[in-house]
Amino acid sequence: MISAPHVQTIIAAVDLSPVTGKVVGWAMAQAKAFNARLQLLYVTTPEPDFIGYAPGPQHERQAVACRIQDEQRALAALKTQVAAQGLDVTEHVFQGVPEEKILQEAQRLQADLIICGRHDHDFFYRLFVGSVGEELLKRSPCPILFVPADAPSENEAS
Repeated sequence: MISAPHVQTIIAAVDLSPVTGKVVGWAMAQAKAFNARLQLLYVTTPEPDFIGYAPGPQHERQAVACRIQDEQRALAALKTQVAAQGLDVTEHVFQGVPEEKILQEAQRLQADLIICGRHDHDFFYRLFVGSVGEELLKRSPCPILFVPADAPSENEAS
């Protein structure tokens, strides 16, 4: 017997790139359709000492702190826009490896769906850096909806 899934918690994993608006739009539509809670999740790059480097000069630490504050403000603004649509929404900002944090939060929140953007990278980028999406596909405890980024215009491609 086929039955519709019971979706209570949706994670919208955003990277604050141009595809973020589309990701949040899709997440809002799904949250409305299922009357689900929406969790906005952003993972910022770790501070240098987190990845094994000695702390840099004070101006570098201040620059990192300012960047993280800007990212938190941007995510809070997204939350405000989503909440204005009457949805139950919470935002989360973490530092670390994006796929690891997304998977940890999916487990912790018992997410029923993850929605994230899909960026096209070339072969060498995927070879040396990898793909968040590929790792999520391999290890996710729940379904994933990938929202494609817009193709670059001819002006951007040249």
